[in-house]
Amino acid sequence: MAAMFVTAWWWPRSLDNGRWVKLGVGVMVLEFILIHSGAFLNAFMTQKAGWARDRKLIGLAAYYALFAGAIAFSFHSWWILGSFGLVMSGRLWSLFAGQDDMDRAVSQRRVVAGAVLFLGLTFATLFMPLPRGGLTDPLLNEVWPTRRSGAWERQPERALAMGAAYFLLLGLVEVRPPRKLPPPFQAA
Repeated sequence: MAAMFVTAWWWPRSLDNGRWVKLGVGVMVLEFILIHSGAFLNAFMTQKAGWARDRKLIGLAAYYALFAGAIAFSFHSWWILGSFGLVMSGRLWSLFAGQDDMDRAVSQRRVVAGAVLFLGLTFATLFMPLPRGGLTDPLLNEVWPTRRSGAWERQPERALAMGAAYFLLLGLVEVRPPRKLPPPFQAA
């Protein structure tokens, strides 16, 4: 995924003739929702299985699906909505099927690492000078003419650089197994 972001940043025409620039920004917006939902879904890992928990899980998934639908609609991308559906179905499946302590540890570590990386890299890429790569004004006007005034819309190289660093670092976190099991997450 990191390579896709680097490619969209430096050689945008090589991915769907430049249209992946807009999609890359949409993926990063969706990732924020996925991190948020992961934190809330992890809170259900320690709860006793039953209809009360399942009803909450289904309601929470539907709530996040509204956000994913809005993001997909605003970026005109069914791919974003499909990605959300695949990620959430995997998360829900693991919750309904049950997880052992190691599965919970890996899930918790991914949520924490994702949140820290996302927030830190967003802050860094908003204030660091970044090269535009292959993102020229004529290209952006062609592939994303409806851009507005948001930082990532005006300068999508910031979102693409952030996505490249985020997915690379998150992948490194996920490759390394936890050394010890953390205490179970306790919902407030």
